[in-house]
Amino acid sequence: MTRIGVLGPGGVGGVLAARLGAAGHEVSVLATERTAAAITMAGLRLTAPDGETVTAPVARPWLTAPVDLLIIAVKATDLLPALTRVPAALLGAATIVPFLNGIDHPALLRAAYPAATVVPASISIEATRHRPGVVEQLTSMADLVLADDTPAGAAAVGLFAAAGLTVATQSDEASVLWRKLGFLAPLALATTAADQPIGAARDAAPQRLRALVEETAAAAGTAGVRIDPDFVGSRLAALPPTMLSSMLKDRRSGRALELDAIAGPVVRALGADRAPTTVAVAREILAAT
Repeated sequence: MTRIGVLGPGGVGGVLAARLGAAGHEVSVLATERTAAAITMAGLRLTAPDGETVTAPVARPWLTAPVDLLIIAVKATDLLPALTRVPAALLGAATIVPFLNGIDHPALLRAAYPAATVVPASISIEATRHRPGVVEQLTSMADLVLADDTPAGAAAVGLFAAAGLTVATQSDEASVLWRKLGFLAPLALATTAADQPIGAARDAAPQRLRALVEETAAAAGTAGVRIDPDFVGSRLAALPPTMLSSMLKDRRSGRALELDAIAGPVVRALGADRAPTTVAVAREILAAT
């Protein structure tokens, strides 16, 4: 049994907390006072294609006991305030597995928790939180990618796989982070700027979508990560036309946008002159918010 903390039991964090708890691990969730109270009183309820699960994790506004592994599943815009819930002295040499957009957060986490081991990860999942303590996994897809170039990374891979999750690995964290961003940035930027699901966004401006793909791939190349624009383009073309990106959902809900986490790395890697479409689309989004 592994002691697991989950910072941010929303859609992604709630699914992982419920599945790891059902697998027999000792799970603690760290959330706002309201969410922690709701989970303490009624448990964590997960509805998914394979059935419904109710677990009873410990729920608190901040970490009060050591854990072996900390999952971070908050929005990039909420990361700094969320970290106040996890004292560095108490976390110690635990493993941190962050499921965040962007590429800059591992450096921040290593500075905040110098004794811990950070294992960058990504997840492809359709999940939502309906209310505190009640989450839904909308499809059976729950595909994780972790960097397994450390013993802590290899151990985390085994832990997630044993809980029934699909896990793939990359040999280094740059590949994990940039390959996620290579798909996410064009999807998020195109749909949010158009205020349309991916089908309408790609039909209305296919050349702009292609330019977003190529600029993100070029930015990844500066970190030594190869991304095939044709492969990303085929993945985007295969998406259901009604699919909304998480950034577009955030915009329509009036929540803060992860614009710097998603567009910022591309512009910082290439410079504004070599990422003109990313810059133009980001400016459109900023002007509309």
